[in-house]
Amino acid sequence: MSLLSETALPPDSETFTTDELNEGHEPAKKRVSFHTLGCRLNQSETGVLARSFEQQGYAVVPDYARAEVYVLNTCTVTEHSDAKNRQIIRKLHRQNPEAIIAVVGCYAQIDPEAIAKIEGVSLVIGSEEKMRITDYLDQIDSKNTVLIVRPKINKTTFTAPVIPHSSALSTQKLRKQTKTIERDVVPANSTLQFSGTTTSHQSTRTSLKIQDGCDFMCSFCIIPFARGRSRYREFSNLQEEAKMLVQEGIREIVITGVNVGTYKTGKRTLVDVVDFLNTLPGLSRIRISSIEPTTVPEILFQYMSDKQHKLVPFFHIPLQSGSDKILQKMKRRYSSAEYTDEIWRAFESVPDLCIGTDVMVGFPEESETEFKSTLKLLKKLPLAYFHVFPFSARNGTPAFKMKEQVPPTVKQQRGEKLRLLSTKKRRVFHQKFLGQSREVLWESMKPDGTISGYTDNYIRVVLNELYNSDLLNQLLPVRLKELKGQTILGKFESG
Repeated sequence: MSLLSETALPPDSETFTTDELNEGHEPAKKRVSFHTLGCRLNQSETGVLARSFEQQGYAVVPDYARAEVYVLNTCTVTEHSDAKNRQIIRKLHRQNPEAIIAVVGCYAQIDPEAIAKIEGVSLVIGSEEKMRITDYLDQIDSKNTVLIVRPKINKTTFTAPVIPHSSALSTQKLRKQTKTIERDVVPANSTLQFSGTTTSHQSTRTSLKIQDGCDFMCSFCIIPFARGRSRYREFSNLQEEAKMLVQEGIREIVITGVNVGTYKTGKRTLVDVVDFLNTLPGLSRIRISSIEPTTVPEILFQYMSDKQHKLVPFFHIPLQSGSDKILQKMKRRYSSAEYTDEIWRAFESVPDLCIGTDVMVGFPEESETEFKSTLKLLKKLPLAYFHVFPFSARNGTPAFKMKEQVPPTVKQQRGEKLRLLSTKKRRVFHQKFLGQSREVLWESMKPDGTISGYTDNYIRVVLNELYNSDLLNQLLPVRLKELKGQTILGKFESG
């Protein structure tokens, strides 16, 4: 699951500026703003929470706007994540000392008592009950007693609320309000990050949560403690949400979870989820956010190779280390040779495939020799990019007690080397497609007039010409003309 490290509104929530709220809206309407740290799964859940608040009559406002209720959906994958959570809580309290601050999610699950001690916090809800936040708001004690809700995380199949956008709100003017903070780390089970995510219900893409928690118990990972053991969403429930999202205009659905490759309810697997989504009229693309090595059904190679199939040629498969010694200490379920075979099978089976990965530097006892094994493997594999992050010791995990911790300066140096290699590999990957015409799912025009979007194989394309109208949510081909940083400039064909 990939840490986005951003304080942003959910991808498909409807938002209003302060002026818009004062024009044509009831004065008594309470305002709520959302602040989300961490992975795409967190973003997906915040989107559902926003819809739930809309249903209860709240107006969803941008993260910088004053509100009566602030909801912080937290991440706890690193110490830095915890610190950022606390920083945001204090900032929100200074912004409006009278507001209700509700802190939910992974950090709330791991350390609710510490959160409750922070001035301004009214409500702390762990992972099991966070989707029911609106049910607990009325239970808050006005005497400044913090309400903590942290029951044991259920292990059974789950359902998620399926809530259409409020019809009253959807007729109003919608505006994109996204603030992105630079990525700093990526946890074990990473999901791709799209920059330029829209916050309107007119988004180009959104996530569909099919799974939560994890049973793999990697020695460095706090997720099984923060989100519980692996459990799966009822198939009929995810079908219902997918249909609703497409009816609202979503063109691309990103299948997300902590460990999506293990999805299984009855005889239904991840393949059945993809098969169902492929039948939905109006949906143009299906993308799998991240999938663990050894859990990839090879029939997906066939789907990605079929130009008529909606599953796009994209995989994000975490490696973590190229050293077998370190992989064993991490309790990963594959060797470097097995990972290599899986990547090459995918690459040789699917034309134009983009493969990304996650790599950890500075795991305890990682010597220079082990690091060089990782560097050598990454150079050899046909990877388009990788997310690099330093090991962060999390209390409660086996790695926390391991000896021979790697110094921070060494982690930084190793991380810089791998990020430089990733930049070079992405550029090489992009170069292969220069001169080609590829379809792009265009996002909303930015204030400076630029328009960008993504190809099916995860190339970010910036339109290299001024365009008079917004191309939001249109799937149109462009000629890929020129490299520009981590993007490609594209131009519409004349005539």
